[in-house]
Amino acid sequence: MKIISLLIILGAHRPLATALFMVTAPRSIYTASYGNNITMECRFPVESNFNTNQLKVYWHHILGDGSSQLVYQLLNGKAALQDQPLEYRERVFLLRDELHSGRAVLEINQVRVTDAGKYRCVIDLNGLDYKETALEVTASYEYIETLNIKESKETEFVCQSVGYPLAEVIWFYANGSDLNETANTTHFTGTNGLYNIRSVLRVKAETNDTYLCKFWNKELNMTTSAVLQIKEIKETDEKLNKFPSTKRSYLIAAITVPITVLLGIILILSYILKSRWHQQVVMDPMITPAEMECEPP
Repeated sequence: MKIISLLIILGAHRPLATALFMVTAPRSIYTASYGNNITMECRFPVESNFNTNQLKVYWHHILGDGSSQLVYQLLNGKAALQDQPLEYRERVFLLRDELHSGRAVLEINQVRVTDAGKYRCVIDLNGLDYKETALEVTASYEYIETLNIKESKETEFVCQSVGYPLAEVIWFYANGSDLNETANTTHFTGTNGLYNIRSVLRVKAETNDTYLCKFWNKELNMTTSAVLQIKEIKETDEKLNKFPSTKRSYLIAAITVPITVLLGIILILSYILKSRWHQQVVMDPMITPAEMECEPP
């Protein structure tokens, strides 16, 4: 409202000859992917003797409650960013080279969820006018993390993903038919503004079906899906059951082999000592009976 009032006041002091000065917007809406860059623009008429020192450009972000934030300000050809909020600093720029073509191009880098909304471009150049455009921010639920938890009577399937806007999770049989079971789906918003969605489906353990969880972004009409199957869990369990017995066999072998080798060495050493003793007795007749009783074990 303040901006509109300012336009009316300033416009009232302009000569009638400037009444034809008009700002246009080539697009009414832009779509940007989270984390990417985006440029938006408005256009204005320029004369052959145009000088940016005569130009004032204001880009405002109109928030949901109707208030606005000054995203970028150019006064008499120079950036005036002292009132620019911290969230836009070093991230939002005006492409100065495009001004001579009558284009006020706003570049937003590393787009955030909070950047979504309506933007107003105000041009003051021998006349005053503005146009509005909108920015949509999307983050695809491209990667779906799956988890299978098998219990004695039930199997729990979990699908979770992160994206924006909020998506709906729908479960099907892999052949496309509907499920009778109801999944429990929850979500929370992260510090980055993205939705973290987790959906849990519980089925009977003896069921041997393949399931499909689908994330449907209704606003963008986009879907992503993942396939889950109980059979995969059974095969994994069989492998896990085989592993302990194999591991036990290796453990027994690792213990018994060294002990057997050690006992063999002891027996060999004992035999050698006894052989040497008997040879000494035979060759030395001076050994007394008492000394012979000291025969090594």
